Amino acid sequence: MKKSIRNMIIGAAMTIGVFAASTAAFAATQYVQTDMNFRNGPAVTSQIIGSIPAGAQVDVLDTVNGWNLVSYNGRTGYIHGGNVAGSYTAPTTTKSYYDNNWTQTAQNMNNYSGEYRTVVVESGFLALRTTPEYDNSNIMGELYTGDTVQLIGGTQGSYVRVYSPKIGTHGWVNAGFLR
Repeated sequence: MKKSIRNMIIGAAMTIGVFAASTAAFAATQYVQTDMNFRNGPAVTSQIIGSIPAGAQVDVLDTVNGWNLVSYNGRTGYIHGGNVAGSYTAPTTTKSYYDNNWTQTAQNMNNYSGEYRTVVVESGFLALRTTPEYDNSNIMGELYTGDTVQLIGGTQGSYVRVYSPKIGTHGWVNAGFLR
């Protein structure tokens, strides 16, 4: 009886060791190319559990329907595929959008359609609006510091047109609150 229990424990330990080794064999160290939402599932509707900044090192464990299952800072979650590579080179030129001229900021961002930007607000929220104007009746959703939006082109005054994965639609935001 003692020998049988001992053999079961040794067998279980060996199985765990083989599983851990095979999982490690699939892990590939990669670098995130743009700021990304870190999600608990492989879909834009999955809960955001954090964010991963551009240049961060992650271990890609698997790919599921165009999403990468990654390990980052001791946590496992998903980021949208195609945004990791074997190396990362920080931009050599600084894109300066933040000159307190928010109209110019919006126009500058318009040149980077398709890129993601991170919301930065000191308090409250950044409104995702149906129209590019400050009006309490046109708010579709609330974006908070750390949320990301994708620039989709189009400006009017200080507003830039974006897609919000968090809210699941496009709208307008004040460009002065995007980094």
